[in-house]
Amino acid sequence: MRRLILLAVLLFGAIGVTVVAMAQSPVSPFENPPAEPATPAVPRTLPGMATTPITPGPASVAEVPLSQFEPLSAYPHQTQSAVRGVLMGANWMTRMNQPQGRFVYGYNPALRQALAGDHDLKQARGALGLAQAARFTGDEKQAVMASQTVLTLLAATKLDPADPSCREPVHNSMLCNRVGFAAVVALAIYELPGADVKLLAEAERLCEFLRRQCKPDGSIRYTDNPTEDSTKVDPDGANEYPGMALHAIIVGNRVKPAAWKTETVKKSVEYYRTAFRAKPHPLFAATLTPAFAEFYLQTKIADSAAAVYEMNDWLCGLQIPSSDPRTPQWAGAFRAVVDGRQSDVPPGVETGLYVQSLAYACVLTRHTPDLDRNRKYKSAITDGVQFLTGLQYLEPNTRHFETTFRANMLIGGFHLSPTDGNLRIDATGIALTGLLKFLSSGVEK
Repeated sequence: MRRLILLAVLLFGAIGVTVVAMAQSPVSPFENPPAEPATPAVPRTLPGMATTPITPGPASVAEVPLSQFEPLSAYPHQTQSAVRGVLMGANWMTRMNQPQGRFVYGYNPALRQALAGDHDLKQARGALGLAQAARFTGDEKQAVMASQTVLTLLAATKLDPADPSCREPVHNSMLCNRVGFAAVVALAIYELPGADVKLLAEAERLCEFLRRQCKPDGSIRYTDNPTEDSTKVDPDGANEYPGMALHAIIVGNRVKPAAWKTETVKKSVEYYRTAFRAKPHPLFAATLTPAFAEFYLQTKIADSAAAVYEMNDWLCGLQIPSSDPRTPQWAGAFRAVVDGRQSDVPPGVETGLYVQSLAYACVLTRHTPDLDRNRKYKSAITDGVQFLTGLQYLEPNTRHFETTFRANMLIGGFHLSPTDGNLRIDATGIALTGLLKFLSSGVEK
């Protein structure tokens, strides 16, 4: 463990002494603290659920993924940046975690004001990113904070009175999409290091809720009214929520195998492969890929790998090269698609989802195998990582801010885009998700 601690110290020392102040300064980062969210300070007792944060047992240095990157200087530049980015991003998230379990939702550094619009799904994205980071670093404090946030978010769910094996979100999807929320909370639980049996049972109950949204043709109903067409009520949701649901279901199959889980995803591969061909979208590819890749790794069904390759080949075509004269500062990011056409909307932290998608696809190229795609995806991933880490607040790009404010509120967080310096908890969570998948894909070596 001493070697692991030494590695972390060296990484932070390379950034500058300001980072040390992050955990030491007693000064509040807010001149005007944001109002407390409506969520209760202590999660209410839920039937069959653990009511205290997870306290993971000690792990040996060899069991902690971070230890494999020693010495860090032996790894490529993008890998070094990604490891530092994860460590500092997770540190920023721990500073944003509040006593009642929720994160500070967002912050406008220019105005020194908290952002309005706190949202449960974005809180869940933050919890997922911190849980993944805790697994990577072996940091018990991060694991405890992530588990407390998960417990707080589970307070926004309830057991189905007719079936205690199902836990459903209490809010209407117009406020917070129920399918997306249930899926991300379940994924966060599965990623928690040391999650106990009771908490894993809650993830299974959330997956049972997701099961009820699966239609016989393989599609996912992600709006609340069973008689309505989800794609017409919320067309943009089709690019995100089905993939989230399928990912949670198939990851849950690793923890508790069930025939319905693999059968559901098998049907969805066929359905959504056709849907993607009809109306491709980068978020559609990025949210479906983790589910289909996990499904292939568990079942070795070739159609799922073919669907992953098809979507990520198309995604590579959206990547902005450094030679593009229009926006060279966006090199490595991916162009948006609006109404079926590429758009010059500034790219942002959603690049983390695209990096994750390509990293999953790259893993599959070693199983099928496919050397040509492996080389193509590696190049796209490293360029995407370079853009993504450029969105992180570090010592060099925050020197114009006052020292204590910079250390408490900025360093380590990922801002939304090259043209938007605002911080939001889900943005850093998404960035960590992408960087961590890159660091476990084989491309990092």
